[in-house]
Amino acid sequence: MSQIGALALVGSGEYTDAMFSIERNLIETGVKKGKAPTYVQFATAAGKESRESIEYWKNLGRKQAERIGCDWKFIEVFDLNDALNQKWIEEIKNSALIYFSGGNPHHLYESLQGTQLWEAIKAEFKTGTSLAGCSAGAMVLGDLIALPFKNFGRGITGLGLVGNLVVLPHYDKYFSRIPSVLQRLMLPNGKKHSVIGVDENTALIHENGWSIVGKSGVHHISSEEPNSYFEGDNFDLELAIKI
Repeated sequence: MSQIGALALVGSGEYTDAMFSIERNLIETGVKKGKAPTYVQFATAAGKESRESIEYWKNLGRKQAERIGCDWKFIEVFDLNDALNQKWIEEIKNSALIYFSGGNPHHLYESLQGTQLWEAIKAEFKTGTSLAGCSAGAMVLGDLIALPFKNFGRGITGLGLVGNLVVLPHYDKYFSRIPSVLQRLMLPNGKKHSVIGVDENTALIHENGWSIVGKSGVHHISSEEPNSYFEGDNFDLELAIKI
């Protein structure tokens, strides 16, 4: 079995009943690779939101960990200044799952990029910790973040864990009804990047290859019509993880 952790790019639904089995499996995978049964939660992408919003995400994560039956840690990193606190590096060590929830992908990028904390997260992933990102948390893991309704046809830099990747979460809610020719105008160049739409309550998971898990599909936005893949389908795109 590969020692690298499982990676999940999730379209929506973090910490909910719909994603319970996926999150439990990510914990179990980390444990099988020698990690402690601990669910580590980052709500950094929501760092610019109200305290009530952050408490909402915190409570959802805590309750999900309780349902799974594992330990839980909430990492209070809401901006770059928080991320520079060395204590968080110790807090994430040897955990089975590190999870980035939704919010503002650019804020999440600015909070982690170039920090020792991000290097520590990658080191844990490299040695078996599962890593998941939902919505903004998934977007930031590609090397380019698309903001199609704000930055037409262009993107901003992501953390680049998965090379040449652009992730579009909530694809079925926001993009599926937009004609494909307009999608291609709104999004970064599909010849340079693999633009992947992930539907709500659905995950694209890497563990000894890529697979789709969840209620709906994953869509490759290319120069033609989007190619759609569903649970059980062979997802044959080559997306390289860079660690």
